[in-house]
Amino acid sequence: MSIQSSRLYEDDHGDAPSEATPVLPHTLITGTLDFRADEDVFSFTAQAQRYYRFECIVDSPATGWIFYYYNALHERSGSAVVFDPPGPGMYFKARATETAYVSVRSPMPEIVGPYSCQITELGLDDHADTATSASPWAPGNVATGTIEYGIDTDVFSLPLQRGAFYRVRCESAAPNECQVKVTSPDGAITPGMPTQTATFNAIHSGTYLVEVTMPWTSTPVLQSAYTLHLDLLEADDHADTKEHATVLTPSPTPFTGKLSGALDRDFFAFTATQGHAYRFACDVLQGRSSGPTLLLRDAAGSIVDGSSYRENRGTTVSVETPVAGGYFIELSHGIHDGPYTCALEDLGFDDHGDSAAVATPVSLTTVLTGHLETRADVDAFSFAVQAGRIYRFERTSGTGSPVFLQLRNAQGQIVQTAGSGALTYEAPEDAVYTFEARLDGTSREPGTFVIQAVDRGPDDHGNTPASATLLVPGQPASGWRHLNEDKDVFVFHAQEQTLYHLYCTGCDVTLESPTGFVRRLHLANPARIFIDPELSGPIYVTVNQGFTYEVLLEVVGIDDHGDDVGHATPITYPLRLWGVLESRYDVDVFAVALPAGQPRRTNSPGSSQVIQVLDPAGQPVPVDFSGNFTPQVSGVHHLLMRLEGGPFLSSPYQLMLD
Repeated sequence: MSIQSSRLYEDDHGDAPSEATPVLPHTLITGTLDFRADEDVFSFTAQAQRYYRFECIVDSPATGWIFYYYNALHERSGSAVVFDPPGPGMYFKARATETAYVSVRSPMPEIVGPYSCQITELGLDDHADTATSASPWAPGNVATGTIEYGIDTDVFSLPLQRGAFYRVRCESAAPNECQVKVTSPDGAITPGMPTQTATFNAIHSGTYLVEVTMPWTSTPVLQSAYTLHLDLLEADDHADTKEHATVLTPSPTPFTGKLSGALDRDFFAFTATQGHAYRFACDVLQGRSSGPTLLLRDAAGSIVDGSSYRENRGTTVSVETPVAGGYFIELSHGIHDGPYTCALEDLGFDDHGDSAAVATPVSLTTVLTGHLETRADVDAFSFAVQAGRIYRFERTSGTGSPVFLQLRNAQGQIVQTAGSGALTYEAPEDAVYTFEARLDGTSREPGTFVIQAVDRGPDDHGNTPASATLLVPGQPASGWRHLNEDKDVFVFHAQEQTLYHLYCTGCDVTLESPTGFVRRLHLANPARIFIDPELSGPIYVTVNQGFTYEVLLEVVGIDDHGDDVGHATPITYPLRLWGVLESRYDVDVFAVALPAGQPRRTNSPGSSQVIQVLDPAGQPVPVDFSGNFTPQVSGVHHLLMRLEGGPFLSSPYQLMLD
């Protein structure tokens, strides 16, 4: 069995630029689209900067054939799809005199059959499309041109000296308003905003490229004329690059400058002396709520410090220079258009060393003053501590941001820190410690500080019952809790039947006694506590909240009647007696001899007290709602008067027995 194959047709034109059929412009080109995906390619010599149109007529009612344009490197550089025969054709431009290629292609099966095409030369572009062939444009002159086709771009070369703000204006007739774009010598692009203008800062001296185009349009043939104007807006007072930075000499006298909109950046330079601290500070901008954005760089371009956008405050950058050399400051804002005021100051050498090795030695108690010249600065002080003594450091004033405080032991370990401006420490040893003041975070502002450094001596009051301070009635005792863990303990010797008031100003206390529960009532805040001891014995008062405080103990008086049968008040009957229950814990006990079998009545009119009757054996005697009871045995009975619930204090009553 043999298989035979044969070619169904002979393709009339090659399908790739390498197989293209040579043709001439303005000459009829014929061929056939033989099958789907058939592409017939033609080559011709295109002349530099000239426009061409390639158009075809296909003998079919179908639409959707495609034109391609290839450059001399066989790269597709343009295309067009014909949906509405015969269509406008494909327009393209030759950037150089070279062999160019065009093709017609069948993307669908129904687009097959003969066609006729033609390449038409449309004329010379008035201005080149690339930077290498840009048309010269001298400042002070008006440039003119025409955007011939939708694919056209006209490029102009504009020589400018650095140091000024410019605006390029392009004027053309509506609806084809021209668009402009400016490219600086270093490649920075300024797009046109709004459409027909582009405002830019000439940062570098050299050639600026101005490109003119038209908005996208469905009409390929424009022939739209335009004119270009260059407006000098204003001179730039300070350069935008460190190569041309304004050299500053440190001085406390401020200077002024101007930011000309969001594009402007002003660079400054200064030469630093080794070991000196320098500060560059700017006031709040006019009409704004903050100072400008600042970046401080060293000679290598690395950022040393930065500051920006602090509400209602100026901005500052600073550095303590490790070596002599040059530094640069970049000033900007983003939206500000107007003046600013700044100053560069040489602050001299650091006033205090940054570590224990170079710390300033001091003796406490004293006042520590210093200047944190930079955000990285640390001011260190060394001092001797003694075991058991308490040391406190508190910032009282200053010009900078809040200061972060920390304390290091003799081994350099951090033993205490405080971010709120106050630090307290109880030393466990005799040694030399280092106290450090620094800024907490890069957003804080350098400045001066004043810190009270106090040796408060040993703890003012003991922390246990064994070391408690004696409270004397009528004599206030003050204290100071140096740490949250500190508990100051006081003691007084309570007497039974004696009533006390304990006042604690600026603190909170707990009460304990080895004799049992301490009967007390909290009456007010600041604390006023009523104490009704049940038994004689010590009561310990522990201050466990508060910072500085004062404790005062007062004797209120003596309980008018005993609280138990052992301290009962003897009475006879009939009886009408006035008394006071000093607190909800108080019980007034009375003793009376009663014969068995004789009905009695006890009452406390108009009060909330409860009356209980006990027989000689201590057993309750039934009492009805009206207070009537009948003793079952003869002998001494006891009447107990107590409050019926509620946090009452000093409740008077009337006791009746008949």
